[in-house]
Amino acid sequence: MQQVNQPTLLQRAPQILTRTIHHLLTEDPVFIPHVKLLTPQPANQRRLFLNQAITRHWSVFFQLMPKTTEGYPINTYGQVKSLDDHRFLIRNHKTTYVVDFDQIRYIANL
Repeated sequence: MQQVNQPTLLQRAPQILTRTIHHLLTEDPVFIPHVKLLTPQPANQRRLFLNQAITRHWSVFFQLMPKTTEGYPINTYGQVKSLDDHRFLIRNHKTTYVVDFDQIRYIANL
């Protein structure tokens, strides 16, 4: 019977760590969620639906656009409250968003 010497995890750890750190420092971040962009709704339709969702306490679906070019679109759902005429608070059990009216691309009732 022939014995094969395979390196243990402890023997391979420095090589694995070096490779992982090199990959993290040289590669661009790859975590960008893929979101299918929905057809933007007209402003008056979004405003009307937002007012209904606020007064009736509906749980609604939102597609939010980023404020800067470094961001990415987000799909979320939750109840919405008005902070002022152009800013809104969207809450669900996991996250909370404060958004401007212009960031809301799409809104729909669940």
